[in-house]
Amino acid sequence: MNEFKIYNKSKYLVMYMEKYIINNIPKIHYLYRKGLEESVINLNYYLIKSNINTGSIKNKYQKEVLVSIYMIDMYIGILLHLNIINKKRFIVFVRILNEIRKMSITWINNEKSK
Repeated sequence: MNEFKIYNKSKYLVMYMEKYIINNIPKIHYLYRKGLEESVINLNYYLIKSNINTGSIKNKYQKEVLVSIYMIDMYIGILLHLNIINKKRFIVFVRILNEIRKMSITWINNEKSK
């Protein structure tokens, strides 16, 4: 999996989230914390499944990757709006997420052109 660059970015996203985002979410907002964690875990899950499978199943999991990315984006936006995370952490997190999104879209488009 070392050559699977999108997966490596996703692992970095998990580590960044654990170190800088999750610990700052107060207990009162546990639903946002849980939703963000689950979405990031699902992102990794679907990345691995789409890398292993072929054909229409692969395409299905690639689309699930995009859904997970949009859910993560929604949760991180809510956390910024509630002033739970600062703007700098938000920008770094979203930058990583956008790289994963762009790589995913390119991957999907490359699969369609085959």
